[in-house]
Parts: sequence; structure tokens; C-alpha cells
Amino acid sequence: MRAGAFARKGVLTVQDALYFFPRRFEDRRKISEPADLLPLAEGMQVTVLARIESLREIPLRGRHQTMLELVAMGSKGDLLSCTWFRSFKGQKEKYPVGSWAIFTGALKKFKGAPQIVHPDVEIVKERPKDADLFGKSLHWGRITPIYSRSEKLSQKLIRETIHLCLSEGLPLLEDIFPEHLRKKHELLPIREAIQSMHFPRDAAPNKEELLPESLHPAIRRLIFEEFFKFQLVLLMDRSNIKPEAGIPIRIKGHAAKIMRKNIPFTLTNAQERALADALMDLQKETAMNRIVQGDVGSGKTLVAFLALAEVAENGFQAALMAPTEILVEQHFENAKKVFAGTGIGVGFISGSLNKKAKDEAYEKIRSGEWKIVIGTHALIQEAVQWKELAAVVIDEQHRFGVKQRTHFKEHSTKGKSPHILTMTATPIPRSLALTIFGELEVSTIDELPPGRQPIPTKTLRGSERQKLYNLIHKEVKEGRQAYLVYPLVADSDKEGMEKLKSAEAEFARLQEDQLHGLRLALVHGQMKSEERDRVMRAFKNHEYDVLISTTVIEVGVDVPNATVMAIENAERFGLSQLHQLRGRVGRGQHKSYCVFVTDSPPISFAKPAASLEEGVDDESPWQRLEILEKSQDGFAIAEADLKIRGPGDFFGTKQSGSPSFQLADLSRDANLLALAKLEAQALFDRDPQLKDPENALLRKYFHSVLEEAAITLKSG
Repeated sequence: MRAGAFARKGVLTVQDALYFFPRRFEDRRKISEPADLLPLAEGMQVTVLARIESLREIPLRGRHQTMLELVAMGSKGDLLSCTWFRSFKGQKEKYPVGSWAIFTGALKKFKGAPQIVHPDVEIVKERPKDADLFGKSLHWGRITPIYSRSEKLSQKLIRETIHLCLSEGLPLLEDIFPEHLRKKHELLPIREAIQSMHFPRDAAPNKEELLPESLHPAIRRLIFEEFFKFQLVLLMDRSNIKPEAGIPIRIKGHAAKIMRKNIPFTLTNAQERALADALMDLQKETAMNRIVQGDVGSGKTLVAFLALAEVAENGFQAALMAPTEILVEQHFENAKKVFAGTGIGVGFISGSLNKKAKDEAYEKIRSGEWKIVIGTHALIQEAVQWKELAAVVIDEQHRFGVKQRTHFKEHSTKGKSPHILTMTATPIPRSLALTIFGELEVSTIDELPPGRQPIPTKTLRGSERQKLYNLIHKEVKEGRQAYLVYPLVADSDKEGMEKLKSAEAEFARLQEDQLHGLRLALVHGQMKSEERDRVMRAFKNHEYDVLISTTVIEVGVDVPNATVMAIENAERFGLSQLHQLRGRVGRGQHKSYCVFVTDSPPISFAKPAASLEEGVDDESPWQRLEILEKSQDGFAIAEADLKIRGPGDFFGTKQSGSPSFQLADLSRDANLLALAKLEAQALFDRDPQLKDPENALLRKYFHSVLEEAAITLKSG
């Protein structure tokens, strides 16, 4: 049970535990008597020594829990009261009457007497001597680490587990930096840095930052290491992507003039800039490798169509790969309208086509009749033979790896690499884009086309769900449609997940309850893609009023008639993902709404801390959701998401191979980033294959990291 709780925090091994750093520290070196507390202000963090005098359990109506009240007395006869609002069976036995204990928590005053709600408690049985009050415990008498908690993990348990892992793991930890580099930049050895991060040496806390002075060198060392590793990964990745010869495209513009007349609005300045970037790349003799990033609905696909028109006018072919069949069909329908009257043949291919349709598609691709071909992964099947392929557009959800790149290169014309344009609707924070992409080509569309309306966004407590259901009924009555998104496919009995709502269970419940009488449909990632596409296609055709789903619709079909996006357990999602989901509505002429539902208490409400058995995370999700209520700017939201989750979580780098930043802040630590970048570049220039003996540990590290990302070190 506890192992599962640690696993959900990403702590699976001793190494993980060493790098599971505290969120903050508390100065618990001053041990007070209850008599010392009355002059202090409420809210101050205090550590108190007192003897337990009495305990009382008070049953809570309608719950299996009780409220526990404890009274303790100091050596001078003064009393301290402690209260647990959510106590569980067996907790009372943990605090034997007559035992001395150390109580730590935020000071409150109740009827003129000092009180601590949900204190940390350590039983010491006998009153310790003054000499034994310091350095004898992990939990008091020292600068004490406070970790991010979850259910079943108390601070005390986490500290004891981390301390055990330090004693077992630190002696085995090797430093990836050679000694001369550490000396050059005054970096602590890794073992000393890790030890200090968890249990720093006693030193006067910095009053401004409430951080032990001894911790600053440790943090500096670890931030430098995070930046250094990150930059070296990028250098090695880029070293495997060399500029390759492409087919220069002469810009004619004849088809583009017709296409612009077919588009019912004028392109934004940002679209024009992105298009100009792509056209400039197409004219070069080296293959384009450009990323176009922009919010949902910013018009990236139109930019791609206009660029591909130039490829077609030069007599070559181009492919557009999309993640789902229904999105392929949507792109194809839009392409037919945009390319109408240009004489450019446009077609599509997908896995669900019957044999006759596939054979016809293969022939039109092979003959060159289709100049623009839109498809799923069916585009890279061996049966697809191109006549003169010169460019490829990749939709964001594809991992366009070595296999796909190699396939298109092998099938491109004249043995040259195709121009590659990648589109992403996940805005990458500007501060991170510069760090990640460096010299790679990036175009940003940071304007929305005319007519796109802002989407009012509201966060509701779980008890207010009926307001959401009333809104859905109102919109459906007016002929509109709605999305309801859930974090799980089915109900779970896994620890920590049992309180989350699931799409399957809510689909069954809602059609019999609050949404009875409406036409409901269900989609999720565990359905076969053909069935999922069938349901989403039917929703687009207004055969259903409400689509209940998981985040499988995050990148999905365009339904202008959908005006409500509701996300349950919204606190479980990242800000950028919530913004992506919000972008599914507001695509038509009707006013649209986005509603987040969370059972987490608002920050403005009094929130008792959870019991020691349960634990609680220190942040309220309402603070994050408020960002989305106030902003419609995907880039500003992405910056906020980056600060909250870090680049590792923002990009899902446990899958992509890039190291996660736990401590580094790209804006705050800009000077350290520049220093680490210079050192990483210098090392890479000296030893690009990390063959020097002093770089053996770095080589070992990067072999594992790059293996995840399907990147290989250069041989030889």
C-alpha cells in the first residue's frame, strides 16, 4: 500500500528517493513550552514539548470518521490543545496518556489557549534533557524537510524512508562531473549536495527565503547538473539530425491566389509570418525542418495547405499525416474547399478503406494524379508508392521518428529528403522554446482568426454539478451540443484513484439521472479506433447531444455546434491540456462555455489538513484553475504550466528522453543555464562520443536516456 503511494510520487527505487526533494523546510530547532505560545501570532509554525494528559473522540454524523481532541501539559502547568478533524480508528492508541511528545504545526488560539490543528507528533515517552533536544530526531530539533504528500504517506513516514534510502544509496552514488569541473565552478560533490537537500546542516535560516544557508550550494550544484544534462541531451540529439539535401521549390503563387479567395477570411499577420517562413525554407536546397506552433484554431493547417500548394505547382507531391481517421476526413473536407478551382488533385487514405478504395488510392498516388495526400499511418505502408514526393506535413500527435523519416526519404523523389513541416497545438513556452529548439526553426502563430470568441470559463465545486447539468440542458434545448470529459475510462479501486469519476460509470448514471432524455454517446481510448471514429463522426453529424469521453478528444474532430466543454476532476490535468480541451468549443457562431469541476476545496474556504494517515498535498488546485479562468492565451498558460509542472512533465519527458527540471527555473536561473550550456558545448566539442575515461559516467547516463528517446550515440 505504501509502496503504491510512493510509486504515484515517482519514487520506485532508492535512486528515485534520493532525488525526491523536499518542497520546503521548517525551522524546528526552537522547542517551546505551551506557556511560551500565548504572546506569539496565530499562524506561526511552532514546535512544542508537552505531556499528554487526555484524549477524547467525538463521532461525526454520517461518517465513519471521528474528531480527536488531545490535551497536553507543559512542565510549567500550561495546557496545549490539539485537534484532528478527520481521525480514523486506531489513531487514538498512537498517543498514550502520560507520554511526553513533540507537537509541531501552525499556532491557533482557541478560547484564549494555544491550539494546533492536525499537528505532527512524535512520542518521546520521557521528558528529554535539553542536550537531547537537538539532532536526535529526523522530525524536530533541526531544520526539518517537508515533502509533497499523498494518501497513506505522512511526513514522518516519508522522512524516515528518505533517511533510510540516504544511508543505503549515498555510498553508491557516483558523481558524473570530473573533479576539475566541480572545482572550476565551485560545485559540491553529488553526495554532499543530495544529503544537504534532505537534511541540511544546522545554520541560520535566511530570513528572506526561509531556506538554510547551507542549502544554497546544494541547490546550485543540482540546478547546474539539470541544465548541463539537458543541454548535452539536446546537443547529442541535434548531432544526429544533419541538414540534408532537399528539392528547391520555386514559388509561383497561382494556386495560392485562388485558395485565398476560397478562404472566408483574411489570414492573420501571424499566419502570414509562418507561411513566409515555410516558403523561404521550401526554396532552399536543404530540406526544411520547421515547427509551426499555435493555439487550437489558430489556422496552422491553412498555412500548411498554402505551402503545399507551391510544392504541387512545381509538379511534386506532398503528404499530410494526421493522428486519427476522423481528423484525416476533416482535413480532406477542408482541403477540397480550399483547393477548389486550383486543378491540384487532393486525396486521402486510411486503414479502414476497403480493398477497392485502397487500390484506387494507391494508383492515384503512384501515378501522381494526387498531388496532396492526407492520411493516417497508412501513408507509410509499403503499398504506398510515390511518384515524386517532396514535402511532408506532420500533425502534432505523431512521434515522427527515425522509421517515418526514413520511409519518406526512401520514397521521396530524386533521392533527396522531403521538406518536413510539423504542426503542434500545444504552445511551447517562449522561455523553453529558445532553450529546447536553439537553432531549430520555429514559427509561432499567436493570433486567432477573426470570429473566434473568448470562452467564458468557470470552476465549480462538486456540490454545484447541477448548475453544469442545467447549462447542458439549456444549450441542447437551443440545438447545441456538449462534451463531458473524465480522467478515467472505468471506475478504479486503486489507491488514490477510487475517488475519481470515470467515463463509463458516469455515462451509465447520467443517462438515467441528470441528463435523462438527452442523446448521450461514449468514447474512450480503449475502444477500437474504428468504433471511436464512428461515434465521433455521429456526434459531429448531431446524432448525439452530449459526448462523454476521456481526453481522447483532446485532438479531435471540429464540431462548430458544440458549445459546452466540461471537465470532471479538472485538478488531475495540466493547464495546457485543459486549455487544449477548452479549444474544442468556441468554433462556431454560438457563445460557448468551459466548466471545470473539482471536489478539492477552494482556497478561500477553511481547509483542515488531512489526518496523518491520509496526508495531503500542500497546493490547492483552485489556484491553478484560476489561471485558466483569467486567460485565453495559450502561451501565457503554457508558461504558467511550465512553472507549476516543470519541463519534464510539460513535455512528458519520461517518455521522450529529456531530463526533468525539479529545481531549475528558466528565468530565475538564466545565468546558471548559460554557464551550463557553455560547459556542455565545450565537453561535446572535445568528446562528442563521451569516450574519455573521465566521462564514463556521463556516457552511461546518456546511453540510458537516449535509448528511451530512440537516439543513438555516433559510432566510431
